[in-house]
Amino acid sequence: MRKIIYLLPVLLFLQSCVDNSKTFPEDADGVFYGDLIVDDYTDKHVGISVTKRPDSTVDIFFNNVKFATMMPVRIDITVKGVPANENEDILSFTALDIDPYVNKEANPQSEYRFAEISGTVKGKELVLSARMADNLKPSRAGKRFSFRGTCK
Repeated sequence: MRKIIYLLPVLLFLQSCVDNSKTFPEDADGVFYGDLIVDDYTDKHVGISVTKRPDSTVDIFFNNVKFATMMPVRIDITVKGVPANENEDILSFTALDIDPYVNKEANPQSEYRFAEISGTVKGKELVLSARMADNLKPSRAGKRFSFRGTCK
């Protein structure tokens, strides 16, 4: 019995790539972990989920991220309704001038607008890139995001 109790944490760790925490959307297809690089700042071991929708779009959820060392708080970002295409085992998505939802806000936030966001999911790997709009507050304007993560 004691051996089973010791094995329980290992079994929970080896579950599918979907993270069942309360932070990620309940219907997330998978959570990818990697480093989010924003210009010259790296936010280590970030979780990003990509969720396919029936209307050939995806929702992308950035969990608890920062854009810079001096950023005073971490935020959640959800980019909803990004047009996607699935061809064989590759899911690709791209959107221009799209406003994300920040934290629990009910409406998209134009002050965090992405001029572009795109990526691919192939197998258990997500590669994503994005650029914030140029006409934003100077601390956000034109910031470039890159992410490569794996679903464990």
